[in-house]
Order: sequence, then structure tokens, then C-alpha cells
Amino acid sequence: MSDLSRQPQPGAPGAKDPAAVSPSHALARLGLTVLIRLSAVIRIGRSYNPDNQVFVTQIESFVASFAEILEAQGEVVLVALDSDLYMNGTRIHVHGWRLRFHQHILEEFRRRQIAGIRILKDFTVDEMKIFFGLFMKPDVYVGEDLLRECTAQGAKNVLPAVYAASHDPNATAMHAFTPLLPVETNLEEEGEEPPPLLSDVAFEEEASGENRPRPPSGAATKTYSSAIAGARSVLMTTSLQGGMEVRHAKRVVQPLVDGAFADQPLVLGLSSLSHHDQYTYAHAVNVTLVAVTMGHFLELDRRALADLGVAALLHDVGKSVVASQIQHSFEDLTPQEERLVERHPVEGLKLLASSTKLNTTTFRCMRVALEHHAGPDNSGFPSLGTDWRTSLLSRIVAIADCYVSLQMHRSARGSHVTPFEALGMMLGPLKSRFHPAMLWALVQTVGFYPPGQLVELDDGTLAAVLAPNAEDLARPHLRPAVAPDGRPYAPGEVPDFKPLPKERSVKRALRGAEYPADDSEQSAA
Repeated sequence: MSDLSRQPQPGAPGAKDPAAVSPSHALARLGLTVLIRLSAVIRIGRSYNPDNQVFVTQIESFVASFAEILEAQGEVVLVALDSDLYMNGTRIHVHGWRLRFHQHILEEFRRRQIAGIRILKDFTVDEMKIFFGLFMKPDVYVGEDLLRECTAQGAKNVLPAVYAASHDPNATAMHAFTPLLPVETNLEEEGEEPPPLLSDVAFEEEASGENRPRPPSGAATKTYSSAIAGARSVLMTTSLQGGMEVRHAKRVVQPLVDGAFADQPLVLGLSSLSHHDQYTYAHAVNVTLVAVTMGHFLELDRRALADLGVAALLHDVGKSVVASQIQHSFEDLTPQEERLVERHPVEGLKLLASSTKLNTTTFRCMRVALEHHAGPDNSGFPSLGTDWRTSLLSRIVAIADCYVSLQMHRSARGSHVTPFEALGMMLGPLKSRFHPAMLWALVQTVGFYPPGQLVELDDGTLAAVLAPNAEDLARPHLRPAVAPDGRPYAPGEVPDFKPLPKERSVKRALRGAEYPADDSEQSAA
């Protein structure tokens, strides 16, 4: 049996110096070869088992096609994004007759509901055989089941990438590698419990740089980052492929529902995001966080909260239909562009109706997509008539959407709105747009001093609000940031107030632009 993991030794004839390999040129040169070799492995695997020498020979050719990349970079990750394939973050260009290999691999990944394959440098012969033995059984092992079975059988260095993300600093489009879900999917039957979170068993490399939506301080980092990753997958699948799976959306929101029942304090991940895709995903997750927590205070049961979370995650899906036709910023929209913006609720309804199997959950999502800008008196858009009564879920999502949008709005108007000011606007000039019970639930959710807000205490200390205090909304959880004499506190120098002691009080809320929070804190500014 050949040793599939052997590589040319440095100094041997024909060996290349790994340091001399240019990753971008090598990936561009070898990507097509890798696709062709993998396609051959899959075709041969339909007729031969992994122990057959014919099959092993094809695997050896496949391994040889990426050997120098594996040696130089320590891993090979071949994943799909929309209609493209990427190897270690570099898109594989295909032309002419090679297109059939590209389409073949895309279809095989789609059939198994995975993003691609990840191979680490220390893989063994047995691991490669285990992986392809399971990979060739798509009727038995798909998605998470394929990943779990590979791990259970010991193939820890050759695994399916259920989800993988990468950051390209020169890119302006989406930076995610996401699962290609089938266009025609069957949604969960009524009464089925939501499955566990997909990214608990998924590969994930967090995007880096200033446009990354940082997880909120005080919240579970894994839960927030997993929700962002899941939002990418769900929203991209819906808007780009014309198909989606509500079961996957429920996987995304389930940890947020669990957090509401566990009485975990709500902390938003609010950041200034310039990339459209990052803003879209962070906005969707933050609206879901607020909406689910509000629903818990309104005493919705777990199943209703799950539906609320899915509806909140998908409430703006119609924007993907009209976004390409809008060229100006929010302040400079033309009359035609304003009409397009006002059509996104209807487009969202149509998109959900055409790309999902209709059941109770999807009907609720469709109503929320249509109604979340209608207003309590139907004075918003679209015009639904004076006799139309918006649903409870739509009212919750509407107020959560407005609260989050005030702080995340990509415009001069929204660039300096603090959480406290956003809450004040909701309870002041904007209160007529919302039902009083929804405003009460919002205050219970975020407190009098919402997470991310900078406040001044009675002794002059400046502190960042970490989370509301359910026992006393006026005494939130705080992290002191600046001493009364203007000296910034060193990390860990002063303990957090969890919550603010009764003998202390908040003097006033500050604008984030005046006293920026530490990098570890979240500010809406």
C-alpha cells in the first residue's frame, strides 16, 4: 500500500523549497488539477470500494495534485461559495472543457449538504480511506452526520467542511464559504423540535479586520459568532440560490432561544460595519437577539420563540431582491429608489413563498416579512388597508428592527446614536409607531441603560454597560473604564459591577463619540 501522506524531502531531486512557493500562484496553477483529480476519485468510487487498488491509485493522484500546497500551508481546504469553488481562500478559475469538472464537484458537495473538504498535513492512509468510504454514501451520511461519522471512525485530519469562513482583505463581496443546500428542500414537519446548532460541529475561521462584527462583551462569544456564521449561510442560500431550509434557520436561532429561557442578559454586538454583507448578517442577528428576548418577557412559549427567531432572522430577506437596483445612499435616494426600498417587504414575502415548503412556521415568517414596516395603524409600507391587523410576531420584530437600526444605520444620522439615545427615541418621538406593550417589553429587554452605553457614575467614574439587571433596570451590570481623575483603568484593576451596588448610582448617559469605550467593549458609536 502506498503512503499517501509522503512528500518530497527538502534537498531531494525535484523537491521544491516551500518558502519559495507563492501561495496565490500555486493555488491558481493547481486548483484545476485538484478538481479534475477529485472528480475522478468520486467517479471511480462509485464502482470500487476504498480498499481496491484502482480506487487507491486515484486517491494517490488526488493527493499528489495538492502535495506542494499541503506542504507549504499545512492544510488544504476546498470549499464552495454560490457557484464558485475556492482552495485555501483563492477562487479556482475554470474555462472551456474544464467546466464540467467544476460543476461535478459543486453538485457532489450540494448532494451531501456540505461546503467542501478539509485535509490537514498529518493525514494518514486509513483516514483518507475512511473519509471517501463515507463520502461515497450520500444516501446515508450528509452534512453533520457525515462529519460526526468521520470523527467517530478516526478520520480527524480528513473531514467535510460543514461550514468554513475566510477573509480576503481585497474582496468587496461576501467573505464566507457556506454549505450549498439543495434548492428543493423539505422543511420540518409541524411538531418537530429544532435540531442542534449547526456550527457546534462545524469548521469556522473568524473573519479578521475592522469590518468583522465583534462578539458583544459579556455574551457568549461562541453563540454570537455561530449566529453570525449561520446568518451568512441562511441569507446567502435564500437570496442567491433561490432555495432555503427553515430547519437550518432554527439551528441558528436555537441557542438564542435557550439563552432567553436561561435568563442570560441581552448584550448586542453593535459595530460600525462598512461591508454590506457583514452589516446584513450582524443586523439580522442583533434583531433576532432583541426580538427573542422581548418574546420571552411577553411569555411566549419555546416553540413560538423559535418561530419568532426564524422570522426575525429572515425579516429583511426581500432586500436582496431590490439591493442591486439601488445606487445611492439612504439620504440621497431617488424617488424611484424609495419605491424600491418600500417594496422589500412584498419581495420578501414572495421570496419565502417561492423558496420554501409552506407550513405554520413559514407562514409566520411570510407575515413578518410583509408586516414589519406596516406600523400599528398600517400607516407604513406596504399599504395593507385599515382593516388589516398585524401579527404579534410582526410587532415584536418591528420594534426590535427599529431599535437595532437606529444604532447600526450606515449613515451620518446613525453613526453617533448611542443605545441610550436609541431607546429615548423609541420611547419619545417614535413611540406612536409601536404598540405600548411592545415598548414595555423592549425596556425590560435592554433596561434603562442599554448594553454598549457609556455612563458616568455619581463619583465621576466612566463605565460601560455590559448588560441589564432584571432585578433593577436602573442598576445595570457595568465595567469601569475611566477613573474620576481621567485615568483609564488597566484591565482587571477594578472589578465589574454585577450589578451596580445600591449605594452607587448612574449620573448620566454619555455619547459614545465623546468617551470611546475600550476595544473590549461594544459601543454603538
